[in-house]
Amino acid sequence: MGLFLTITAQLFLSLVMAGPDDKHQSFLEHSTLITHEYVGLVAATIILAHWLYLALAERITFEHLFPWSAAGIRSVISEVSGLLRGRLPDDNEQAGLAGFIHGLGLLLATAMGFTGTVMYFLLQAGQMESTRYGIAVYIHGTLANVMWAYWIGHGLMAIMHQLLGHDTLRGIFRLGR
Repeated sequence: MGLFLTITAQLFLSLVMAGPDDKHQSFLEHSTLITHEYVGLVAATIILAHWLYLALAERITFEHLFPWSAAGIRSVISEVSGLLRGRLPDDNEQAGLAGFIHGLGLLLATAMGFTGTVMYFLLQAGQMESTRYGIAVYIHGTLANVMWAYWIGHGLMAIMHQLLGHDTLRGIFRLGR
């Protein structure tokens, strides 16, 4: 839930904030930038904790999120093939495609958290004009667009599952437990 909340906040804050180099930013734009920086550090911490949890967890494995084995790849291909024939994969948590999509999202969030953290510390060190900062900004901004697509697509798929009778939203938000 922490990843969902922080990433959602980051995406919507980014719509209002101004960049740190904007000399004519309003109070709202500046406030959202500062909030984005601190929520970003919280998100990066949650992402790190998530990776540590995955390393120690028994229920969800790296193979579930990154199905690179022959069996995992076959499972993902089978579920994609079913989608192309109009058949939605079941809402089983161990489903190949769902795990793979979650793994891609975690990698994307990790890259965004890393580049955002690098940007934050470079700014604190007065390195806004450095090449390293420029590269981090470029990568972070590019990944932000991919994150929007992931966030929207992921949400739409959850809603579609719910409408088709799967209890997806209860599982996502741990409702009624």
